[in-house]
Amino acid sequence: MARYYSGKNQPLTHWNNLPIYLTTIIAALLVVGLILSAVLMSASSPLLGWLVFEMPLDPPWSVWRLVTYIFVGRVSFFTPFGILFFYQMAVGIETHLGRPKLAWLLGLITLVTPVVAAFWWWVLGVPSNTFDFGDYMLLSGLLVAFATLYPNTEAWGWVPFRWIAFACIFCGSLMLLAQRSWLGIGQLWGSCAVAFAFTRQAVETEYDDYESPFARFAKLFQRKPKFRVMPSPVVRRREPVEMDEIESIDPLLDKIARTGMASLTAKERARLEKAREALMKKERE
Repeated sequence: MARYYSGKNQPLTHWNNLPIYLTTIIAALLVVGLILSAVLMSASSPLLGWLVFEMPLDPPWSVWRLVTYIFVGRVSFFTPFGILFFYQMAVGIETHLGRPKLAWLLGLITLVTPVVAAFWWWVLGVPSNTFDFGDYMLLSGLLVAFATLYPNTEAWGWVPFRWIAFACIFCGSLMLLAQRSWLGIGQLWGSCAVAFAFTRQAVETEYDDYESPFARFAKLFQRKPKFRVMPSPVVRRREPVEMDEIESIDPLLDKIARTGMASLTAKERARLEKAREALMKKERE
């Protein structure tokens, strides 16, 4: 399994021994945006309307709202928990996949909400804005991305993150269904689907031997190779050398020593030659 760490997985810098990630900067901007939103709402300033994305877009060239809406929202009792939740999940993704992929992920999730709102307007002609659900969709997509990256990591020591993500999506869908916010349901599911698909693709490129669930599912329909039982190979046994043939030439050798090679008969010469071949065969083995 290939796993490589580089400067993209490390903090940008340190401040008083605290690591400063890209996540740290974005979380700080979210806090500043929420404080600014509260100030502008209390003053009933029209500047707030220039930061929120809404359809129809007026004026049409105010495209910065595709991004600035994410920093606008309502401050509540649970806002610190949302910021902390965002920081922990984003840091986990940044240290695993790196800053560029985290930036791409956050950018895609941010664009899903206005894209779905624009599609809703063009198809159904229903006006919409992102003031109430902008940060909610960002946290939902980030939670799905974190659960995709760490599906079996247990929160609080007993609940895997994949089940937490499923429960949050289910409860969020029920909440929007009760409000009959079909646009909100489309934005929620769109954010989660984009986060899941991007993280899956990032993991597949991160690990050389990673096999996605889609690839495993496709293997179910592939033809499996047929196994055939091959016959056992025939092992030829070596014929043992007859020791009697070698030992039987001792009298012939004695005869050669006494009277010479010429004194052997034709039958004795054949016995001597056969014994010589048997001896040579044994030496080769």
